[in-house]
Amino acid sequence: MKPGKIVDRRTFIGLAGGATLATIASPYIIKAAPRAGVLHLSDVRKDVLAFCAARQDKEGPFGAYRKSAGQRTDLYSSLDMALARRIMGEDLTRTLSAAQREQWIGHINSFASNDFGKATDGSYFDTNGHSSLHANGMVIGGLSVLGGKQKFPVKLYDAFNAVDKVVPWLESLNWAEQWQASHKFWGGMICYSFSKQCTQAWFDKVFGWLDTNLDPQTGWWRKDVPHADRHQPLGGSVHILPLYEHYNHPFPYPEKVIDSVLKLQLPNGRWLETTDTNIMHYLELDALYALYLMKKRAPGYRAADIQKTVDIYSKAVLTYYAEKKNDLYAMHPHMVLAAVGTFGLLQRLNPAVFIDDIAWSDIFSDRKLHLTRDVEVF
Repeated sequence: MKPGKIVDRRTFIGLAGGATLATIASPYIIKAAPRAGVLHLSDVRKDVLAFCAARQDKEGPFGAYRKSAGQRTDLYSSLDMALARRIMGEDLTRTLSAAQREQWIGHINSFASNDFGKATDGSYFDTNGHSSLHANGMVIGGLSVLGGKQKFPVKLYDAFNAVDKVVPWLESLNWAEQWQASHKFWGGMICYSFSKQCTQAWFDKVFGWLDTNLDPQTGWWRKDVPHADRHQPLGGSVHILPLYEHYNHPFPYPEKVIDSVLKLQLPNGRWLETTDTNIMHYLELDALYALYLMKKRAPGYRAADIQKTVDIYSKAVLTYYAEKKNDLYAMHPHMVLAAVGTFGLLQRLNPAVFIDDIAWSDIFSDRKLHLTRDVEVF
């Protein structure tokens, strides 16, 4: 095999022989010679897979992961690992055996809420402090990439699944503290939009309200509602924007969002104002996703400024990963998922620095992570 050659899918499957990606990552990634100022994401992939192996419950079902060493297994760790492997380019339906996937799916569904085995509202418990709707979105993503189904029918959509329910539900959200509130939109309305039961009239009503309530000065939600702090509009908006991306709905103010994201960046390159040294938090991922999406909606607008912003943050990430990656891999898998998604966005925004022969995705733009119709039951 010549240096620099990318192994095609058929050859890769032959190499895999039913093994997990962790056992074949090194042979099938052909890397260029290392050089200063770049990060080969194939090395990150190996680090993440080693992290997965270290957190796996060796005595439990395949797919059962611990939140940290010595702790019990939990729902979000299992989901985080599945999503992270998908984002790094792995097709779990090919690299895992049917038995492995069945155990992983079964472990996820063991957290389905029930009343002595009978269905309740279709929610999942052990949500790592998140809402039932956020957990719903995570479960849909995890089961989708594993080829599984939800345990019970989901009734969580009942609050907003009809045209006459849309506006009251949207009005009920806490738009001043929308970062957390928007999790319900992401795991609720976006997931419902991919359900077999969703209608065009529902889409029209939702997009009509969202477009009307955008602030034309900033591109953020919600117009005329002051935000509780500087983080709220960015952290909140990105949980809504995937609806625009996946349905290619025109976004009214892409230039304003770019302006707002650039303005929000701190001198240290971050967007989250904190003393936490983990610079790959979800708000950093949020900022990159907003820039990635709005660049496509406003081609050429402030291109040099966007690249400068991405370069500043990229340098911070290179330093952080070189010096403190052990700190990252001591965290809950949900924070590692944030880092994996951030690398996926950096690969697209700064491909000369974050290099791989395989395209990474992220938690928002990867359509596979939202395909409710593939996992829902009635």
